Amino acid sequence: MSEKFHSPNLDKSTIFFFSFGQLAEGLMNSAFAILLFFYFNQVLGLSGTLCGLALLIATSIDAITDPVMGTISDNWRSSLGRRHPFMYASALPLAISFYFLFAPAFDSGNALFVWLTGFAILTRMSMTLFHVPHMAFGAELSDDFDRRTNLVAYRMLFGVSGWILLNAGFAVLFAPTDEYPNGQLNPANYPWFAGMLSVGIFVSIVLTSWGTRSVIPFLHQPPPTQKDHLNQSLEDVRISLTNVSFRWLVISYVVGSIPAAIAGSLALYVNTFYWELTPSQIPAVMLAGSLATLVGYAIAPIAGRRVDKRQLMMAGAFLWAMATLTPFAVRFLGAFPPIGTPWSVAFLMCCAMVGGAGLAQLVVAVSSMLADVADEHELAEGQRSEGVFFGVFSFCTKASRA
Repeated sequence: MSEKFHSPNLDKSTIFFFSFGQLAEGLMNSAFAILLFFYFNQVLGLSGTLCGLALLIATSIDAITDPVMGTISDNWRSSLGRRHPFMYASALPLAISFYFLFAPAFDSGNALFVWLTGFAILTRMSMTLFHVPHMAFGAELSDDFDRRTNLVAYRMLFGVSGWILLNAGFAVLFAPTDEYPNGQLNPANYPWFAGMLSVGIFVSIVLTSWGTRSVIPFLHQPPPTQKDHLNQSLEDVRISLTNVSFRWLVISYVVGSIPAAIAGSLALYVNTFYWELTPSQIPAVMLAGSLATLVGYAIAPIAGRRVDKRQLMMAGAFLWAMATLTPFAVRFLGAFPPIGTPWSVAFLMCCAMVGGAGLAQLVVAVSSMLADVADEHELAEGQRSEGVFFGVFSFCTKASRA
């Protein structure tokens, strides 16, 4: 078994800078989940079928890039270690492609579909260049069971901060005007907003890469470099899926992610047309859920020390499901407060808060368990392969959101 990087060497500065990198993914994922489909469909007029097809194509590319990126970073040798070269390299391409995704040069027709498809692919590929090595790097930072849960919780605090910043910016920049009483339908708002998010993404990646450079000499060294990364990646994927713990972890998380992804993608539609919330009420409901998720991540390390990770995962999934379904069930039964009143908004905010807190426990438990699976694989195969496991897991979770 290779030499470990033990948790006592993990100082507060390293934890902060490592966790800060998750802000980039939080900003990108929240924009993809909340804004992208709505923008191209409702604002620019691209059909829902073409929007869905474009995003499906982009996600399908991840089926190749995510596992291959995991294999490459597992076997990379450089003075900057296995993960950091790719993290640095992702910053500028990701920021640029993300901005142009929301600033199309065309406003209708097949050209708009091609634009969405092309820049969604570029954005996702650039994020893969950062996300897979960053996640694998986190699994290397400590081999301590509880410390890993703490690291995931700290990282996800910054991830949900990205969602909070998006919701807060949405409330300010998408305020109603005389021309657009519903500010989220104003096409001029999106490029400006995307530009600000792009800057945040770039700064987050550069700082997390630079701020964690001091631990590179202490991390695991890769095996002799593999020349055929594609074939090696296919073999790594096959081996990873033979791991029973990993297989069931992926299956359970994907099954739970599908309804969560659908709920997130349709949040603007449901809040606007079903719950009939005003442009000022929508950010309030979404912020309530994000803030509760933030609190959930903060208490996850405490819960993880008292409850088994598997039980924590199941409890989080149950809380999220119940909180998400409750408003619809209550309205179906005729007991929902009158639509548009402060009571109805307060009820939706409470449900969003419970759901957000539950979702946090699920995410932390699963991410921490992934690092444990990598340790199990090392015991069986004698090789560190964090990148492979996180690469395969990354694609599976993205596919569940497509």
